Amino acid sequence: MLNRFIIVILLSHGIFTANSQTIQWQEFNQHAFDLASQQHKPVLLDLGASWCHWCHVMDDSTYENPAVISYLSQNYICIKANQDKRPDLYAKYKDYGWPATIIFHEDGRELLKQAGYFSPADFLPLLQKTYNGYRYVEPQKKAVINTAVPGKWSAATATFVRKNFFEYLDMSDGGYDMQQHFLEYDGIEYALRHFNTNSQLKKWLPLTIHGSYRINDPAWGGVYQYSTDGNWEHPHFEKILSIQARYIKIYAQYYAVTKDSSALQYAQKIISYLDTFLHSNEQLYYNSQDADLKAGEHAGGYFALSAAERYQQGIPRIDSTCYAKENAQLADAFLHMYTATKEKSYLDNAGNMLLAIREKFRQPDGSYVHDRAFTGSIALADQLYLCQALLHYAQLSGDTTSLTAAKEAANYMLAHFTGKNKALYSFSNNNKYLPPDEVLSENIDACRVFQELSQYGNPIYKTAAENIFSYISSPAVLKTIIAEPGILTAKEMLH
Repeated sequence: MLNRFIIVILLSHGIFTANSQTIQWQEFNQHAFDLASQQHKPVLLDLGASWCHWCHVMDDSTYENPAVISYLSQNYICIKANQDKRPDLYAKYKDYGWPATIIFHEDGRELLKQAGYFSPADFLPLLQKTYNGYRYVEPQKKAVINTAVPGKWSAATATFVRKNFFEYLDMSDGGYDMQQHFLEYDGIEYALRHFNTNSQLKKWLPLTIHGSYRINDPAWGGVYQYSTDGNWEHPHFEKILSIQARYIKIYAQYYAVTKDSSALQYAQKIISYLDTFLHSNEQLYYNSQDADLKAGEHAGGYFALSAAERYQQGIPRIDSTCYAKENAQLADAFLHMYTATKEKSYLDNAGNMLLAIREKFRQPDGSYVHDRAFTGSIALADQLYLCQALLHYAQLSGDTTSLTAAKEAANYMLAHFTGKNKALYSFSNNNKYLPPDEVLSENIDACRVFQELSQYGNPIYKTAAENIFSYISSPAVLKTIIAEPGILTAKEMLH
């Protein structure tokens, strides 16, 4: 406590100086850990996003602070990475939000994982404590591989998963009874499948959909990432392509089932926003628009303005990178709009996007990279959501070429991502400092995609779906779930 008090005083009086020192940021690769081994220093990873307000704040305050710069420069090897560009880092650390701070031993072991913004006065003691303790970490022992016990589905298991989902429903405001409010696809889809026979879902579903309209931008269209404070009234203003795709898909399905035209109108407003702000000249869409007009400055007042008033002040930064996964997800959302409306322009748009993805992201071995500028790791998600969209496009258009491409992507996933427990790893295992894990949401979606593919006659896809379901229904997984009705939907589809 005394050390922290002294640090605060020194920072406030500008006593620390860095002698024009700057942090020498590295990339997450072998070279960074080689430096750490040579200099016997721990490795700090600052993992953020270009659209993230608190990442900007931490960059401008904490990582520009002379005392922090001096301490990190002397004692750490520092890595800065954008999670949007690194699907392997995203999959590994997405549960920590952004910014995430991960500190590694020089041999690659994780020493610390922390979520969120740290002020300089809070960050320095954390760095000091971790550095002082890292030298006392015992030598790394050979990892013990635990094989998950396969799941045995029963009525009791189904009841457990269903009860877990219902426990999180916010019956007064919609959404989940959590600090963040947002729409989550599996929950809405499950509710759409069962609301006619369940009074609780019949109330929760429209409450949730209509509540979500409050985090849609009234001036430009598009949906904000989520709202904090346990309601819909405190949005985080970044607009991320994958989230736009998710809401279009949800609103289209909700309209298709309920004929509530307000949902369709909001989906159309999101598409209008995308076409205005995020459309590239390559048939694809850019990744995101920043939460801040000026990096690090809260923009609530700006987003309260009309469209014309905003234009007078400027436009928040747009990340003009096109990624494979997010564009595949948007193409699939357009296919849901086509299913709901029968407007052929949505089908055509999806087809053009899928063709562009296949042309621009496909590698010689048949895989698809996430980002054309980073080919160091192949991510399951890019293969999976492209496969899903290609399959749905083939079903709706009758295009056999797309069906063949979907099967090729499925075969690649099975050949390159299947683990010993038959679940799918989240990215290619080619970096000893970043061993891949299984991501539950991806395996739920993969189970469904392989089940859909099995309708075309190849039994390997049915076996894959069953194997993956055995993982997602295993006791080890079920112990960790928080509102995962996608498991129930996957089981229903397997019948």
